[in-house]
Amino acid sequence: MSYLICEECGKYYELNEGKSSFSYAKCECGGKLNYSSTLNGSKKNYIPSNDQKITCSTCGVVNSENSVICSGCGRELINVSKKSPNVSISILGVAVGFGFLIIAIVLSVLAIFGTNIPQKTEDIPQNFLIAFGILAMCVAIISGLISSYIGGSINFKNGIINGGLVGVILGIMVGITSGSLAFFGVIAIFGSLSVVGGIFGTLLKRKKL
Repeated sequence: MSYLICEECGKYYELNEGKSSFSYAKCECGGKLNYSSTLNGSKKNYIPSNDQKITCSTCGVVNSENSVICSGCGRELINVSKKSPNVSISILGVAVGFGFLIIAIVLSVLAIFGTNIPQKTEDIPQNFLIAFGILAMCVAIISGLISSYIGGSINFKNGIINGGLVGVILGIMVGITSGSLAFFGVIAIFGSLSVVGGIFGTLLKRKKL
């Protein structure tokens, strides 16, 4: 085993994977860290660091306790010593994403049909119906992205949940007014698309870290 030792306070950090795997640039006190293969033969009384390190299960790089993304491979780190909820739902993120969804759909309808909105599906020209379907799909994906990103989702589970909730809420509203068949249809389509957006939102959030 090798070590990084602070010149100022005497704290040392154990390196289980070798010098190149250590992610610290300096000690907690701000002092310079020196590499050493042993703790013997020094006049200083070395103090073990109480910092809990997280070893990446994918590449083996040792990261600091507060790290979320591995500094070696970029994958998500799981700190088993911290008790944190597996799922984090952002009310703000979902609200903003759903608000965008509703506003964008209303504007899309007005842009395509104007004030003469057909009351029945069979009254809608096929090219208009296709155009509206494409716009609605894009809006659903963007809504999920917004929900996930604003919700601060940095892992894909939370991104999928925060993004997917936008489509689920829309399905519930449609189901209340139009019945169970429409409910399941909207959730299947818009829920899936907003989940895709949630994944994209998580990817964007992770790149900002």
